[in-house]
Amino acid sequence: MKSSSKPANSVSKFVSLSWHKKWLLVNVFLVLATYKCLLLIFPFNKFLKTTRTFAQPIDGLLTETISDTVWAIQVVSNRIPLGFTCLVQALSAKWLLNNHPDVRLCIGVHKSTTQDFSAHAWVVYKDKIILGEQANQVFEPILNWN
Repeated sequence: MKSSSKPANSVSKFVSLSWHKKWLLVNVFLVLATYKCLLLIFPFNKFLKTTRTFAQPIDGLLTETISDTVWAIQVVSNRIPLGFTCLVQALSAKWLLNNHPDVRLCIGVHKSTTQDFSAHAWVVYKDKIILGEQANQVFEPILNWN
C-alpha cells in the first residue's frame, strides 16, 4: 500500500514557508508557465532584445534575491509534471532578476559520439553560473544575451 505522505509533506512544507517565499513560488510558477506557453507560440528570437543602456550606475543584485529566485525556480520546476526546460527556466530567471545588466542568459551546444547533439541554456551573474550548471558536460556557448 502506497503512502500519501509525500504530497502531505509538500503541503506542510509550503504552509510553513514565510509569506515572501510563498508569494515568490506562486510568482515563479506564473512566469515559468507564461514563458512555456509563449515559446510554444513564438520563436525564441522574438525574446531577444537589444541591450539597454543605463544613464545611472546600476547597483548589484542582492545575494539573497539571487538565491531565493534560483531556489524558487528549481523547486517549481522539479515539482511540476513534465517540468520546464532549461530555456524556460533561464528566460524566467532573467526576467525575475529584472533584466539586470550583469545577468546573462547563455545558450550552448554540445556534440559527442554518445549523445549526438544537445543544447543547453544557463544563467550567469558576474561571470558565475547561478542557474543551469552542467558539471558533466561542456557546452560551447553560441549566445550570450544580457
